[in-house]
Amino acid sequence: MAGLGSAAVVGQLLDDSLLRVLAAQPATFGRSDEEIAADEDYWREIQQAFAVDRSIINLNNGGVCPSPRVVQEALRRYLEFSNNAPAYSMWQILEPEVETVRRRLARAFGCDTDELAITRNASEALEICLLGLDLKSGDEVLTTTQDYPRMLTTLDQRARRERIVVRKVRFPTPPGSLGELREVFSRNLTSKTRAILVCHITNLTGQIFPVREICRMARQRGIETI
Repeated sequence: MAGLGSAAVVGQLLDDSLLRVLAAQPATFGRSDEEIAADEDYWREIQQAFAVDRSIINLNNGGVCPSPRVVQEALRRYLEFSNNAPAYSMWQILEPEVETVRRRLARAFGCDTDELAITRNASEALEICLLGLDLKSGDEVLTTTQDYPRMLTTLDQRARRERIVVRKVRFPTPPGSLGELREVFSRNLTSKTRAILVCHITNLTGQIFPVREICRMARQRGIETI
């Protein structure tokens, strides 16, 4: 019965919008990012997976990203299911499934189950990482003035409590090159720098950072990067 139930759920999840997205994926194979970005037919299929207000241009798809139709429908189904018999469904069915999901995610990400935690959102996950860094008084964390506000306040909290030093550097917007952004970090490193916090894309200006080069530079100096 459990197998039949799982099959039914999978069948429900594969609604028309998701099938259209999956069908559109082969159009991206062997193409550059620039070509895919300019393919309006491909992005039209992606757009159809979301039930958003077409009269508004939504440029904020980060912390308040709209959920695809398939996710909204799944949430509605599970909410209705949970309310049929809350005490039973919560502890006998849903709670045990958390570990199942964690194992599947670990396989997908190529890591051990013990290396992966399911959190409520990205901010909470990053805060756990920042609060877990092994830092002592005087140790420095290097970041920018345009990092995500919740991350900056988390580091500021550690600075007040533990007297670590948070160095927030400014960078030109737009920069002359991505290499210039790498140099912003490189020239602000000191013997006390223990970690770098950097966004791949900042939420304030949309600036993209050369994270591969920044991580490589930090690793060569024994500095952790988040």
